[in-house]
Amino acid sequence: MASSSTTSTYEQDQELFTDTLLKLQIHSALVKENVQNNKSPRPLLAQSCALLDNLPARSPHWTPAQQNLIRSLKTDAWSAFADECIKVGDLIQAEDSLQRLSILQDTATGPLSLRSKAMKQQQQRDKRASQISDTTSTSMASQGGAGSSSASPMASPSSSSVTVEITKEQRQAAAALIQTWDKLRQVYNDKGQREMSNNFAKRIAKMKERLDGLQLEPE
Repeated sequence: MASSSTTSTYEQDQELFTDTLLKLQIHSALVKENVQNNKSPRPLLAQSCALLDNLPARSPHWTPAQQNLIRSLKTDAWSAFADECIKVGDLIQAEDSLQRLSILQDTATGPLSLRSKAMKQQQQRDKRASQISDTTSTSMASQGGAGSSSASPMASPSSSSVTVEITKEQRQAAAALIQTWDKLRQVYNDKGQREMSNNFAKRIAKMKERLDGLQLEPE
């Protein structure tokens, strides 16, 4: 019975995968037709995003190639929908779709992911480095500069000391994520939410700093 149930679930997943790809092909053709006829492609793009979100990102029945294709299609679909929302000035939909896109892209960045253990450890190192720097500066200031010629300031670790290596694909994903964050920064700026806009500007700068300090894995 268990074997029969597993086979049935496998067939259902494969059928869902195939049906989704066929519908996406139809949507793609209709989107091109709408653009040529000066009609909004947004409804179809939204349907494509919904179709893909109905596909589980992970399944014991997906091959590695299928998993990669699903991730790629989801990223492309949400990116296209977000760009169209920005184009027509729909800031609310643009914000929602860009946030969804950033989650997909963040997952593909590996150790650079905001949710990864390596990133959390690096954030802790950065925090400690900042605290050490502040403590040293305060201590030197309280001494009024006395003995500064003989004092050796404590070197603070920098984010470039990261020993984590990333793949070329993860670096590309991080670059794409930075672009999405920049679009979110602009959307929040246009909405008058300056604090959110500044937060994404800082996030972009931090990610670029980390990228500069990481090495690519040897091929």
